[in-house]
Amino acid sequence: MKIFITVIFVLINLSMAQAKDASVYDLETKWLSTENQEQSLSFFTGHYALISMVYTSCPHACPLIIQKIENLNSELEKAGFKDISIILASFDSKNDTPEKLKKYRQAKKLDAKKWHFLAAKSDAAARELSVVLNISYKDLGDGDFSHSNVITLLDKEGRILKVANNLNFNPQDFIQALRDNKK
Repeated sequence: MKIFITVIFVLINLSMAQAKDASVYDLETKWLSTENQEQSLSFFTGHYALISMVYTSCPHACPLIIQKIENLNSELEKAGFKDISIILASFDSKNDTPEKLKKYRQAKKLDAKKWHFLAAKSDAAARELSVVLNISYKDLGDGDFSHSNVITLLDKEGRILKVANNLNFNPQDFIQALRDNKK
């Protein structure tokens, strides 16, 4: 019931905020960085960002999301967009601790200056971000989740520029969204 109420609250606030150029960075929920520091998404203001949600015990889809983001980031850098933060927020608030996320990032050999893994402080925090990013997930038990595969590009103010709702997307669409935003 708490999650349902949280989702309704988020949807009402989001619908009101959309009229004012809604920003993901406006969310007030707090997360934990891999250094176990409390952090809000507004930390990324001033940077373009690729953002998605994953969980570390995912055997197939999440590693593929990370690979697709790596490839996309490479294409964006070739096009001259080098200052892009990558934010991966976990929706597994029970198991993905800051320490576990840090070890996962290190095992994947992802640059800590560019790749930011965030641990949800609560299920409500994870659910709020998932609603805003239009990411569906369901805890199946035993540490497994069913989830959608969404990658979102944010402008420097946290507004959504481009969304890939599956992993078969054209990086040129993201490049064009960034070029259009710079005009």
